[in-house]
Amino acid sequence: MKTKIRVLGVLCGIALTPSALNAQVIYSDGFNSTLDAANYNVFITPGATGPSSDATFGYDYSALGIPVAPHTTDATTLGLRLRVDNLQSSVGTVVGAVEVATKTLSLPSQYVLSADVWGNYIGGTSIAASGVNGSTGAAMGVGTSGTSLQYIAANDGLLAETFHDNGGGANGQYRVYVDNTSPRPTPVNSLYYAAGTSATSASYTDPYYSFLTSQTAPALQATTYPATQGGSTPAGIIGFAWHTMTITQDGVNLSWAIDGHTIATVPDTALTFGGSQVSLGMDDSGLTGSSAANNQLLNADIWDNLTVTAVPEPVTGSLGILGGAGLLLLARRRTRKA
Repeated sequence: MKTKIRVLGVLCGIALTPSALNAQVIYSDGFNSTLDAANYNVFITPGATGPSSDATFGYDYSALGIPVAPHTTDATTLGLRLRVDNLQSSVGTVVGAVEVATKTLSLPSQYVLSADVWGNYIGGTSIAASGVNGSTGAAMGVGTSGTSLQYIAANDGLLAETFHDNGGGANGQYRVYVDNTSPRPTPVNSLYYAAGTSATSASYTDPYYSFLTSQTAPALQATTYPATQGGSTPAGIIGFAWHTMTITQDGVNLSWAIDGHTIATVPDTALTFGGSQVSLGMDDSGLTGSSAANNQLLNADIWDNLTVTAVPEPVTGSLGILGGAGLLLLARRRTRKA
């Protein structure tokens, strides 16, 4: 009997593992071609005489000395480059922004949105200094209509953003935007943040974010632009390293994570979803870009390996396995009695 219980316990464990759930990738894009742009709506805040920012599909990020993204399987260094307020300063808006949103995606009730992101920026006297680097952040969104710009000033789903430098204002490096608001740690929404309820819960200085270790710029940047790209970043920011950003919908909550570390969890009941699209973006905390030399080249977010994976409810897979296990054990018992 103990053997049967052990076998059934093992089968239960297998039944509840993610691999047994037959999770299905329903959307993926490695951004390897300029033709990928046709699959997205691109939104850019205006400048005085034209767009303020740009989105480049099929960009070879090895030009910045950036290594292959962690989930790339063919060793290519092609991805999506987003730059904000690099062409000219934005006008008539709250902040500068650029965003790409899917057009025809249909999100299931449970899913995981995932993408690799590299935050690159131009330093002051080094990449440890913030100020002239523009204080820009990488943003990922879900539940949007995909027909309008998703950014700090307007969003119709959940928008999660992290500033890849140490800019963004006090206690403002990690942000979740819910129905056009930017929750910071307050009595109402403090539980959103995995870092807790302290005054630094959304700041790169909080010990919770120490899993993001200090980084140096790629050798190509450090040697070519030593006046701005030397030194090392403070801990707690995503700059100058690849990270995997995810948003997971479990049917009850949306959880935003970086490299498997939960940053914030927002209940579905706190959100109004405008549609079924996802977005990637880059925001500027102000209206003006960096005035430093090489701003257009070095201030950029690189995105690669975007995937949306549908995750069936665990009970679907587990019941089938457990039912089969039960029939097998019953048959063996009857055989022994006979």
